[in-house]
Amino acid sequence: MNPSGPSSSVVAAGVVGILASLITILIVVLAIVGLNLMPTEGATQPLPPFAKSMAVMMMLFLAGLAIFGVFTSVGVLHLKKWARISMLVWGGVMAAFSGLALPFTMFMPLPEPPAEAPMALPFLRVLLSIVYGIPLLIGVWWLLLFNQRAVKDQFLPTAQPDGQLDGQPASPPRPRCPLPLAILAGFSIFSAAFSLLLPFTNFPASVILFSHRFHGVTGVLLYYLSAGLVLVGATGLLRLKHWSYPLMLGQYFFWMASGTVTLVSPNYERNLQEILSQMSLPEGPAGQAAFAQTRMFGIVSLIPGVLLIWLLLYFNNRFVEACAAKEVQQSN
Repeated sequence: MNPSGPSSSVVAAGVVGILASLITILIVVLAIVGLNLMPTEGATQPLPPFAKSMAVMMMLFLAGLAIFGVFTSVGVLHLKKWARISMLVWGGVMAAFSGLALPFTMFMPLPEPPAEAPMALPFLRVLLSIVYGIPLLIGVWWLLLFNQRAVKDQFLPTAQPDGQLDGQPASPPRPRCPLPLAILAGFSIFSAAFSLLLPFTNFPASVILFSHRFHGVTGVLLYYLSAGLVLVGATGLLRLKHWSYPLMLGQYFFWMASGTVTLVSPNYERNLQEILSQMSLPEGPAGQAAFAQTRMFGIVSLIPGVLLIWLLLYFNNRFVEACAAKEVQQSN
């Protein structure tokens, strides 16, 4: 660890992370207030019954991520090793998501806004480009910054003479889950816990497995089963359970295969129309254009799954070694 404190570039990254997280929390608060003040009666195109509750749930999920971002940024300022890894993970997520979304906002056909709309279509594209462009630049910056050797050295623990700490013999470190997998597990637990609340928002729960749609009671049961398996597997990763690794990896492979088959299946359009009809979305050009590119978005959504599978495979040996070390410590 650098005894003189973090460098100016690390301080700048931490401050930007704190400001971005606080701005996100402020936007979430304003969005929730705006949703509650939105009139529900007399509207020309009323919102579906699940829309408001689902939007609030998503805003709370985003706020939870922003709060974690505050803690991560503060940890960076204190040169915590886990915070540097976390910044790398979130930098990669931001760069990948924004980098994929930016071309769609610039080139995807959008519905023409009505004449009384306060913002014209070109200005809307510019605004969306800024919204996705800034996180893209920040994500690339964090990836480049926290991979530099000089920055990595600042996060190294200070060596203790003769393997002692304050005159006491140093005890062997407790085995832990590799930090990138621990962050993935924490995010999976957080996401699965929130997804368990989705059926309570009156959202029509449907599960599509290999182009076959399950709805009703069966769809809800499969939905809860999927979320429960994610919770169990992610918790097992954090607790260094051997069985958790194939469980998580198998789930990602299963859903990747199911999603690929679903996207190329001739039943895709029919399944999509049935889901949209259940959602009671407002009719019109805006609603039609919003779902005109769903197949392309579905293909793009498979890319994060590929990255997560790569992450699990890349850290397989370190996870197995940590599990073995834990078993050795427990046997002594």
